[in-house]
Amino acid sequence: MIKNVYEILDEVAAAPTDEARRAILFYNDNHALRRVLRAVFHPHIRFVIDKVPNYKPSDAPPGLSDATLHTQINRIYLFEEGNPNVSPNLTPERKQQLLVQILESLEAKEAVVFMNTLLKDLKVPGLTKELVEEVFPDLLK
Repeated sequence: MIKNVYEILDEVAAAPTDEARRAILFYNDNHALRRVLRAVFHPHIRFVIDKVPNYKPSDAPPGLSDATLHTQINRIYLFEEGNPNVSPNLTPERKQQLLVQILESLEAKEAVVFMNTLLKDLKVPGLTKELVEEVFPDLLK
């Protein structure tokens, strides 16, 4: 079973050594984790979102929310500065509306990870760009 990204990040935060953190990332490798790490640590990826919008966190129990980060992370490009796949007709106001919809569809902890990804700060002690590059050497190229 694939873990939620927040579960993996919690394990990384609790790991006592870089070696343990590397092992956690390596053995829990999945699409969503890679997308989150790439978005946060790639130096050329920037987002148009700079603050957390007002939204109602989901009260759905873990595993029973309307959506998951594994599916919603693919929509992160909508908030990327200069992404050529984003329609020029997508206004900043509409982007805010879409972000609120995404955040409200995710379980609360996953919404925090999505938002922290956009803010480029996962708030995970010991999780560094260097560590990510060691585990996933081609991810940030």
